[in-house]
Amino acid sequence: MSSEVFQDEAVILRVKNWQTADKYAVCFCREHGKISFVAYGAAYPRSQSGRLVQPFAHLRLTLNPGRKVASLRGCESLEMPLAMDWENLAYGAIIGEAAEHLLGEEEPQEEVFQLLLEAFRLLGKRNRRLVTDSTLLKLLALCGLNPILDQCTSCGESVTEDGYFSLVQGGFLCKKCAMGDELPFTVATRDLMDRLLHLDLQAPPDFTVRGRELMAMEKILHQFILYQTDRPLRSLEFLAKMENTAHG
Repeated sequence: MSSEVFQDEAVILRVKNWQTADKYAVCFCREHGKISFVAYGAAYPRSQSGRLVQPFAHLRLTLNPGRKVASLRGCESLEMPLAMDWENLAYGAIIGEAAEHLLGEEEPQEEVFQLLLEAFRLLGKRNRRLVTDSTLLKLLALCGLNPILDQCTSCGESVTEDGYFSLVQGGFLCKKCAMGDELPFTVATRDLMDRLLHLDLQAPPDFTVRGRELMAMEKILHQFILYQTDRPLRSLEFLAKMENTAHG
Protein backbone atom coordinates (compact mmCIF):
# COMPACT_ATOMS: atom_id res chain seq x y z
CA MET A 1 0.00 0.00 0.00
CA SER A 2 1.15 3.54 -0.72
CA SER A 3 2.25 5.62 2.25
CA GLU A 4 0.01 8.48 1.14
CA VAL A 5 -3.36 9.32 2.65
CA PHE A 6 -6.20 7.87 0.59
CA GLN A 7 -10.00 7.77 0.43
CA ASP A 8 -12.14 4.73 -0.25
CA GLU A 9 -15.65 3.39 0.08
CA ALA A 10 -15.86 0.77 2.82
CA VAL A 11 -18.11 -1.66 4.67
CA ILE A 12 -17.29 -2.04 8.37
CA LEU A 13 -16.89 -5.68 9.41
CA ARG A 14 -15.95 -5.35 13.07
CA VAL A 15 -15.44 -2.64 15.69
CA LYS A 16 -14.04 -2.82 19.22
CA ASN A 17 -12.86 -0.36 21.82
CA TRP A 18 -9.11 0.28 21.71
CA GLN A 19 -7.04 1.70 24.57
CA THR A 20 -9.04 4.24 26.58
CA ALA A 21 -10.65 6.51 24.02
CA ASP A 22 -10.06 4.90 20.64
CA LYS A 23 -11.76 2.36 18.39
CA TYR A 24 -10.19 -0.41 16.35
CA ALA A 25 -12.07 -1.48 13.22
CA VAL A 26 -11.75 -3.91 10.34
CA CYS A 27 -13.34 -2.94 7.05
CA PHE A 28 -13.49 -4.10 3.46
CA CYS A 29 -12.81 -1.32 0.98
CA ARG A 30 -13.96 -1.25 -2.62
CA GLU A 31 -10.53 -0.38 -4.05
CA HIS A 32 -8.14 -1.48 -1.28
CA GLY A 33 -9.68 -4.67 0.12
CA LYS A 34 -9.53 -5.60 3.80
CA ILE A 35 -7.91 -2.97 6.00
CA SER A 36 -7.62 -2.57 9.78
CA PHE A 37 -7.54 0.93 11.23
CA VAL A 38 -7.65 2.83 14.50
CA ALA A 39 -10.03 5.74 14.98
CA TYR A 40 -8.33 7.85 17.63
CA GLY A 41 -10.68 9.50 20.09
CA ALA A 42 -13.70 7.73 18.59
CA ALA A 43 -14.79 6.29 21.94
CA TYR A 44 -15.56 9.75 23.27
CA PRO A 45 -19.34 10.44 23.28
CA ARG A 46 -19.00 13.62 21.19
CA SER A 47 -16.82 12.06 18.51
CA GLN A 48 -18.42 12.22 15.08
CA SER A 49 -16.30 9.35 13.78
CA GLY A 50 -17.29 7.32 16.83
CA ARG A 51 -20.95 7.67 15.88
CA LEU A 52 -20.27 6.67 12.28
CA VAL A 53 -17.74 3.85 12.72
CA GLN A 54 -20.25 1.17 13.66
CA PRO A 55 -20.50 -2.49 12.62
CA PHE A 56 -21.93 -2.99 9.10
CA ALA A 57 -21.96 0.74 8.25
CA HIS A 58 -21.28 1.86 4.67
CA LEU A 59 -18.81 4.76 4.83
CA ARG A 60 -16.37 6.80 2.83
CA LEU A 61 -13.11 6.73 4.77
CA THR A 62 -10.00 8.86 4.67
CA LEU A 63 -7.15 6.68 5.93
CA ASN A 64 -3.52 7.26 6.72
CA PRO A 65 -1.51 4.05 6.13
CA GLY A 66 0.61 2.81 9.02
CA ARG A 67 3.26 0.15 9.57
CA LYS A 68 0.75 -2.30 11.06
CA VAL A 69 -2.64 -0.61 10.98
CA ALA A 70 -4.00 2.49 9.29
CA SER A 71 -5.37 5.48 11.17
CA LEU A 72 -8.64 7.22 10.43
CA ARG A 73 -8.34 10.81 9.24
CA GLY A 74 -12.03 11.36 8.54
CA CYS A 75 -15.22 9.65 7.42
CA GLU A 76 -18.68 10.33 6.08
CA SER A 77 -21.76 8.15 6.06
CA LEU A 78 -22.93 6.71 2.77
CA GLU A 79 -25.48 4.38 4.33
CA MET A 80 -25.88 3.55 7.98
CA PRO A 81 -27.12 0.06 8.84
CA LEU A 82 -30.78 -0.38 9.64
CA ALA A 83 -31.75 -0.55 13.30
CA MET A 84 -31.09 -4.14 14.32
CA ASP A 85 -32.22 -6.35 17.17
CA TRP A 86 -29.69 -8.61 18.88
CA GLU A 87 -30.36 -11.49 16.48
CA ASN A 88 -29.62 -9.43 13.38
CA LEU A 89 -26.52 -8.05 15.06
CA ALA A 90 -25.39 -11.58 15.92
CA TYR A 91 -25.89 -12.86 12.38
CA GLY A 92 -24.19 -9.78 10.99
CA ALA A 93 -21.24 -10.45 13.27
CA ILE A 94 -20.99 -14.00 11.88
CA ILE A 95 -20.77 -12.62 8.33
CA GLY A 96 -18.25 -9.96 9.34
CA GLU A 97 -16.07 -12.42 11.25
CA ALA A 98 -16.11 -15.00 8.45
CA ALA A 99 -15.16 -12.31 5.93
CA GLU A 100 -12.33 -11.11 8.16
CA HIS A 101 -10.96 -14.66 8.46
CA LEU A 102 -11.33 -15.65 4.80
CA LEU A 103 -10.17 -12.48 3.05
CA GLY A 104 -6.55 -11.53 2.63
CA GLU A 105 -5.16 -8.11 3.50
CA GLU A 106 -5.46 -5.42 0.84
CA GLU A 107 -6.90 -7.73 -1.83
CA PRO A 108 -9.79 -5.79 -3.42
CA GLN A 109 -12.59 -7.71 -5.10
CA GLU A 110 -15.68 -5.89 -6.32
CA GLU A 111 -17.90 -8.97 -6.04
CA VAL A 112 -16.98 -9.39 -2.38
CA PHE A 113 -17.63 -5.73 -1.64
CA GLN A 114 -21.08 -5.91 -3.26
CA LEU A 115 -21.90 -9.20 -1.49
CA LEU A 116 -21.11 -7.79 1.95
CA LEU A 117 -22.97 -4.57 1.26
CA GLU A 118 -26.04 -6.48 0.11
CA ALA A 119 -25.94 -8.94 3.01
CA PHE A 120 -25.89 -6.25 5.70
CA ARG A 121 -28.72 -4.42 3.93
CA LEU A 122 -30.92 -7.52 3.82
CA LEU A 123 -30.44 -8.89 7.33
CA GLY A 124 -33.43 -6.93 8.58
CA LYS A 125 -35.55 -7.56 5.49
CA ARG A 126 -35.15 -11.26 4.70
CA ASN A 127 -34.76 -14.43 6.74
CA ARG A 128 -31.53 -13.52 8.55
CA ARG A 129 -30.42 -17.11 8.99
CA LEU A 130 -30.73 -17.90 5.27
CA VAL A 131 -29.14 -14.56 4.32
CA THR A 132 -26.17 -15.43 6.53
CA ASP A 133 -25.79 -19.00 5.26
CA SER A 134 -26.10 -17.92 1.62
CA THR A 135 -23.58 -15.11 2.13
CA LEU A 136 -21.04 -17.45 3.73
CA LEU A 137 -21.34 -19.91 0.83
CA LYS A 138 -21.01 -17.14 -1.76
CA LEU A 139 -18.03 -15.73 0.13
CA LEU A 140 -16.32 -19.12 0.05
CA ALA A 141 -16.94 -19.32 -3.69
CA LEU A 142 -15.50 -15.84 -4.30
CA CYS A 143 -12.41 -16.87 -2.34
CA GLY A 144 -12.00 -19.92 -4.59
CA LEU A 145 -13.13 -22.30 -1.85
CA ASN A 146 -16.62 -23.20 -3.04
CA PRO A 147 -17.56 -26.76 -2.00
CA ILE A 148 -17.86 -29.36 -4.77
CA LEU A 149 -21.48 -30.48 -4.73
CA ASP A 150 -22.31 -32.06 -8.09
CA GLN A 151 -19.92 -35.02 -8.06
CA CYS A 152 -17.75 -37.14 -5.80
CA THR A 153 -14.49 -35.35 -5.13
CA SER A 154 -12.61 -38.66 -5.33
CA CYS A 155 -14.06 -40.74 -8.18
CA GLY A 156 -16.00 -38.05 -10.04
CA GLU A 157 -19.35 -39.87 -10.08
CA SER A 158 -22.47 -37.69 -10.10
CA VAL A 159 -24.41 -37.27 -6.86
CA THR A 160 -27.40 -39.62 -6.93
CA GLU A 161 -27.64 -40.83 -3.33
CA ASP A 162 -26.66 -39.86 0.19
CA GLY A 163 -22.97 -39.76 0.98
CA TYR A 164 -20.51 -37.70 2.98
CA PHE A 165 -18.83 -34.31 3.02
CA SER A 166 -15.05 -34.30 3.12
CA LEU A 167 -13.49 -31.23 4.73
CA VAL A 168 -10.10 -32.23 3.32
CA GLN A 169 -11.29 -32.68 -0.26
CA GLY A 170 -13.76 -29.83 -0.08
CA GLY A 171 -17.01 -31.44 -1.08
CA PHE A 172 -19.19 -34.47 -1.64
CA LEU A 173 -17.76 -37.94 -1.18
CA CYS A 174 -19.70 -41.02 -2.25
CA LYS A 175 -20.09 -44.03 0.02
CA LYS A 176 -17.61 -46.08 -2.00
CA CYS A 177 -14.85 -43.50 -1.54
CA ALA A 178 -15.54 -42.56 2.09
CA MET A 179 -12.76 -43.21 4.59
CA GLY A 180 -14.96 -43.13 7.70
CA ASP A 181 -14.15 -39.77 9.26
CA GLU A 182 -16.30 -37.56 6.98
CA LEU A 183 -19.55 -35.78 7.84
CA PRO A 184 -22.86 -37.35 6.75
CA PHE A 185 -24.18 -35.49 3.70
CA THR A 186 -27.62 -36.35 2.37
CA VAL A 187 -28.87 -35.43 -1.08
CA ALA A 188 -31.45 -33.15 0.57
CA THR A 189 -28.72 -31.31 2.50
CA ARG A 190 -26.60 -31.07 -0.64
CA ASP A 191 -29.56 -29.62 -2.56
CA LEU A 192 -30.15 -27.00 0.14
CA MET A 193 -26.47 -26.00 0.14
CA ASP A 194 -26.51 -25.68 -3.64
CA ARG A 195 -29.73 -23.62 -3.56
CA LEU A 196 -28.30 -21.20 -0.98
CA LEU A 197 -25.04 -20.93 -2.90
CA HIS A 198 -26.93 -19.71 -5.97
CA LEU A 199 -29.76 -17.88 -4.19
CA ASP A 200 -30.72 -14.42 -5.44
CA LEU A 201 -30.83 -12.56 -2.13
CA GLN A 202 -32.55 -9.53 -3.65
CA ALA A 203 -35.49 -11.52 -5.03
CA PRO A 204 -35.47 -15.00 -3.49
CA PRO A 205 -38.07 -17.48 -4.76
CA ASP A 206 -40.47 -19.15 -2.37
CA PHE A 207 -39.10 -22.45 -1.10
CA THR A 208 -39.42 -24.61 1.98
CA VAL A 209 -36.50 -25.33 4.27
CA ARG A 210 -36.63 -28.26 6.67
CA GLY A 211 -34.95 -27.73 10.02
CA ARG A 212 -33.08 -31.04 9.84
CA GLU A 213 -31.40 -30.22 6.53
CA LEU A 214 -30.69 -26.64 7.59
CA MET A 215 -28.92 -27.67 10.80
CA ALA A 216 -26.95 -30.39 9.01
CA MET A 217 -25.93 -27.96 6.27
CA GLU A 218 -24.86 -25.30 8.79
CA LYS A 219 -22.77 -27.82 10.74
CA ILE A 220 -20.89 -28.70 7.56
CA LEU A 221 -20.58 -25.07 6.47
CA HIS A 222 -19.20 -23.86 9.80
CA GLN A 223 -16.74 -26.76 10.07
CA PHE A 224 -15.60 -26.18 6.48
CA ILE A 225 -14.87 -22.51 7.25
CA LEU A 226 -12.99 -23.58 10.39
CA TYR A 227 -10.97 -26.06 8.33
CA GLN A 228 -10.10 -23.42 5.74
CA THR A 229 -9.17 -20.66 8.20
CA ASP A 230 -8.10 -22.61 11.31
CA ARG A 231 -10.05 -20.04 13.31
CA PRO A 232 -13.45 -20.73 14.94
CA LEU A 233 -16.30 -18.28 14.45
CA ARG A 234 -16.66 -16.84 17.95
CA SER A 235 -19.85 -15.07 16.90
CA LEU A 236 -21.57 -18.48 16.72
CA GLU A 237 -20.94 -18.93 20.43
CA PHE A 238 -22.45 -15.50 21.16
CA LEU A 239 -25.53 -16.35 19.07
CA ALA A 240 -26.00 -19.67 20.88
CA LYS A 241 -25.71 -18.02 24.30
CA MET A 242 -28.21 -15.31 23.38
CA GLU A 243 -30.66 -17.86 22.00
CA ASN A 244 -30.37 -19.95 25.16
CA THR A 245 -31.00 -16.85 27.28
CA ALA A 246 -33.99 -15.80 25.18
CA HIS A 247 -35.55 -19.26 25.28
CA GLY A 248 -34.64 -19.93 28.87
